[in-house]
Amino acid sequence: MAVLITLLATLAMVVPLGLSALSANQANAIDGQGGTASRKPLLYKMLAYNDKIDSYQDELRMDFILRVRHNDFNPQCVPMRDTSPYDSVKCNLSFAYQFEGAQNPSHYRRIRYLNTISTNPNDPTGGAEQWAENEAEFFTVHKVINSGLYDFLAVSIEGDLSYMDTSKDPKYYVTGGYPEPLNVYAIVGQQNNTLSCGSSPWTSPWDYTTNDCTFDPSTISSNVQDRVANITADQGRGIKLYMGNCLGDSPHPQCSGPGSWVGWDGNPPLYGGHQANWGMVTDYGFPIGDKPVPGVAPPKSFFVYWFNLRGNNSAGGICSTTNSYYYQWVAQKNSQWVPVDALTPKPVLVTGQKPAVNGLTSSWGLQYQVNDNTAYNVDPTDPKYANTTNVLFATDKDGQPMPAQKADGGIDFKEAKEKQDLDGYFKLVTWPVTTNDDGTQCKPTASTPEVTTKIYDPQQDDLVGITDDMSTAQKNTNLDAGWVIDTAFYKYDVPRPDDPTITNIQNNADGSLNASGSVYTGKLDPVVSGECTPSKDDTHPNTVTLFGEDPGNPFKEGQSKSSDDLVKSSDSWGFRLGEAVCKVDPKSKQGGSWQIQDTNKQYPSPDPGNKYNGYRRYHAWVTESASGFGLTSFFSNIGTAYFVSNENAPDGKLSVTVPHTKNGILPANSVVTFKGTVSPINMAWSSGGLGMTDSRLAISMKQNAASDWTPLLTTPANTFQRDAAVGTASSAADSASGLTLNLTKTAASTWSWTLTISADRFTGYNGDDETQKYTFQVKMINPLNVPSDPASINRTVDMTPTTLTLERYDIFQVAGKAYKYVNGNIRVPETKGTLVHITWPGNSSTDVAVGDQGSWQATPPEGINQGKFTAQVSSDDAESADTQSSNFRGGNESAAVSHALEFRPSTSSLPFAGGWPLSVLRILLMLILGLAGFVACLRNRQESRY
Repeated sequence: MAVLITLLATLAMVVPLGLSALSANQANAIDGQGGTASRKPLLYKMLAYNDKIDSYQDELRMDFILRVRHNDFNPQCVPMRDTSPYDSVKCNLSFAYQFEGAQNPSHYRRIRYLNTISTNPNDPTGGAEQWAENEAEFFTVHKVINSGLYDFLAVSIEGDLSYMDTSKDPKYYVTGGYPEPLNVYAIVGQQNNTLSCGSSPWTSPWDYTTNDCTFDPSTISSNVQDRVANITADQGRGIKLYMGNCLGDSPHPQCSGPGSWVGWDGNPPLYGGHQANWGMVTDYGFPIGDKPVPGVAPPKSFFVYWFNLRGNNSAGGICSTTNSYYYQWVAQKNSQWVPVDALTPKPVLVTGQKPAVNGLTSSWGLQYQVNDNTAYNVDPTDPKYANTTNVLFATDKDGQPMPAQKADGGIDFKEAKEKQDLDGYFKLVTWPVTTNDDGTQCKPTASTPEVTTKIYDPQQDDLVGITDDMSTAQKNTNLDAGWVIDTAFYKYDVPRPDDPTITNIQNNADGSLNASGSVYTGKLDPVVSGECTPSKDDTHPNTVTLFGEDPGNPFKEGQSKSSDDLVKSSDSWGFRLGEAVCKVDPKSKQGGSWQIQDTNKQYPSPDPGNKYNGYRRYHAWVTESASGFGLTSFFSNIGTAYFVSNENAPDGKLSVTVPHTKNGILPANSVVTFKGTVSPINMAWSSGGLGMTDSRLAISMKQNAASDWTPLLTTPANTFQRDAAVGTASSAADSASGLTLNLTKTAASTWSWTLTISADRFTGYNGDDETQKYTFQVKMINPLNVPSDPASINRTVDMTPTTLTLERYDIFQVAGKAYKYVNGNIRVPETKGTLVHITWPGNSSTDVAVGDQGSWQATPPEGINQGKFTAQVSSDDAESADTQSSNFRGGNESAAVSHALEFRPSTSSLPFAGGWPLSVLRILLMLILGLAGFVACLRNRQESRY
């Protein structure tokens, strides 16, 4: 039991740790900047908001960029056109804002999400239309911009406010508005019951579906502080409240100054009927004409209307009339404000707003006058606007529409953005032109000291409009002097560091990427390097981070600068392999260079790491440190490393089959056949546009009497396909030699091959045995062009027919000569021992061996004294199992030579006349016998005497 309990306890600890480790490895890409992303939302940039608010027309309008942790917000958390608070509670983002300002600072209201990012091809403009029709408290996210550990959200907010309408306190009637707080909190993550309503200890959770709450920011508990942030506090200011009336009666009332109307509900009646003038979504176009045109805002999308609360008789009509104004479209370029050159390179003066507004004493009920007299972006030639100059229509000095100004009044933000390489955010700023009641220039007087021209008539102080050559401080001053009334987005993006480039992946030689962006390397831990743009601030360098692809979540299209956006899921970023500072490098086109080694130790299970006959894809990005936000570039190009090993030598199971002559002639189309098998290590494969080529089989031969090898065939790329089925037959041709290799896949990684070589390639034989000896060789060459050790076979290639001559052909003997090479007067005797096959009359036969100097002879069998015989060197083409052994009996067949046997008289009894050896022996024997008889007789006579 003790052992069992111990095991269970161990498993209880080990399994969660293992799962945690796996999770950490998968999140390795998110930790790509060497730290963990903060969950706390952070204001990156306040683009615009109505920071001057008339107390009767108090509306919240705001465009900004919010930084949140990557993937904390999903813009598709609710479908388009869904406004249900019960659905959007799962969106993990909302805003709570101060509803009444200082008079009731704890009254907050919730703002929920409205989806305007179109993903439905059947409803591409649905989100833009929904936002144009909105008049309640909602926010939208125009775009999720991924940058490393964080997502930057382009956010627009629309909501109601309820500041006090009147007051008896003179401090609120200061010219230019009285400062009021405007706290806006961003809440990420879990939404329901995150914040509390009421005062401690009587608090209750703020239900997500409840609009209003008595909220004390100090009650934010420690467990949610990392998910809540006051984004307006981040930019350090609230709003200026313009009172909706003047304090005091004529002739010296105190007034806040002229104001520009902020649209609410259907006042004025814009495209969509409501508040489309703020944060307009133009990415997908609008349903006007035949089809939506992305980037184009339709006519009557934007407006300007100025009013001035001073009354007819106030101070003799000093600064009481505002019926002219300037406007200018400005945009962000590299996070700096610039004029929109294709619309309003300079501020445009508009006159003729009616009625004259010098009679107003209150902005209450002003919407009825606004709806009849507002200036819109419309076609000024339209009969409805024929009698007024009060329209928003940008023209050049010749009166022609500016390039981004559509003839019908619409505005082409796409063209404006592309012509000037803008970031994609546009806002219309307007400045009043205020005169005295009699039309003279508005100036403060001793009796009206509260009037300042910076508020009433800013052109007198050079505060109208911006130009490219203005300092940033002056631009901000001039823009603050105006009122932001209309804004629009078109494919906005935060300015990023320049993308790095991967140019080299170390291999055994030059590792520069080829045209396909790949390199073959024999190193499993290559150094990846490239170019980058260094920081202008040495104390805040730019850093390059290298990622290796996770095969389970491969890189996706659209992760480079060619796309509008980075992929939203960090799963496809890959595994973080390391980082390096972008160093200044004068030789680099980008001015800097970097290198990071893939140590092949950063790949968590189940990824096996870099393996031979495999690949790894890499990409990188640059992270800047100067801004404090850690913005990353888009991903670089993708560099692919194919890992190849050295090849093994081909096996030695080679054979060469040599053709031989028949009847003295080599048959037509005769070929030498070279066969073998091969099992390449590096095989070809392809997948999703990726591909690794195979090792090549190189076949060559050499005549031993010569010094050079003759290339026969080298297989082209992708001959040995890894995915080919066993039994697949294929061929490979060599254009240089004209030869074709036939292949058959016999096993998972083995091919049998046959190469046929025409006989006319073996023309160097000159009768010397060395000239008919050849070595046939095969070797594998890996994709790095490194050859293996060769395998070879030596063979005699003799396809020259034997030539027979007859020198005797009688019934007693046939004889002649055999030559293995004849070339004119040059005759080389056949090899000693070669068999000459003689067929006698009656079809009996005799085999005789060639002797010295190619001579041969044979005696006809007994009884054959007439008829025709035939002599021929016969061949035996049978190949033994081992073609290099002594069992091989192949050879060439000569042409047959025939002749009739001739009869000749016997001269055997005549010495030295044929047959003489036997006759001499007989004569000698007879002489010996005779001499012996003669000696015997002499002895007998002598004995008889005695």
